Amino acid sequence: MVDKILKDIGIRYKECQFRKAPPLPYVVWHDSYAASGADTLNNIINHDITIELYSDTPRTDIEAAIENKMNEMSIKFTKQERYWIESEQLYQTIYEFSFLEKKYEEE
Repeated sequence: MVDKILKDIGIRYKECQFRKAPPLPYVVWHDSYAASGADTLNNIINHDITIELYSDTPRTDIEAAIENKMNEMSIKFTKQERYWIESEQLYQTIYEFSFLEKKYEEE
């Protein structure tokens, strides 16, 4: 899902973390999920996704690209207020959304 959002935006991105921070701007994303289902099958996965945009200046162009892509995909999302991380000397903008995935047994 996240790859579909970010792959055409032209920004570096990685799940969880970069071992060494790349040049700004870049995105780090996280996927927390819970599994449930009927009977003995955990085939319904509820994903909670966090996309974190890091930049040295406010990048409204990248923010707009992320938002436009999520709107195209009909993803309801929350955008937190952009804030300055003093210790890192960079801005962080966070997007959050959830989606359900149904896993089918292979026959």
